Amino acid sequence: MTCLPLLIVTIIMVYSINVAAGGQFKDACSSQADCDAGLECSKNKCLIPFDSPTPCSTGWDCVHGVWCTRSGTDPGKCDADFRCSPSGECEHPDKECDDGICGYKEYEDCRRPGPCKSGLICKDGFCLKGHY
Repeated sequence: MTCLPLLIVTIIMVYSINVAAGGQFKDACSSQADCDAGLECSKNKCLIPFDSPTPCSTGWDCVHGVWCTRSGTDPGKCDADFRCSPSGECEHPDKECDDGICGYKEYEDCRRPGPCKSGLICKDGFCLKGHY
């Protein structure tokens, strides 16, 4: 009879430790405390922060506004930062802050590094309204 309470306490402790552990890569999160060390809560997912040594495969692996760049067969790195400044400004005059990302405005040349603003696509070298 005395073993049952001990077993229950052990199960509760193990469950508590697992619940308290941070979120792993791409797990859901609502704050930074929900993510493992080395990851950042971005758009409700634990993702790789800018300039992290953790390799990435696609831009979806990196925090919002940061792209994964690759060179040949080398692992990717979250090192292309297109986020707006804390004041919501973009350094480049051809870009505008939209959802935290500095994107090229309509009719701007999109053959340069960086995304077009939301709702625009890069077509024939320019950011234009439309569909792929």
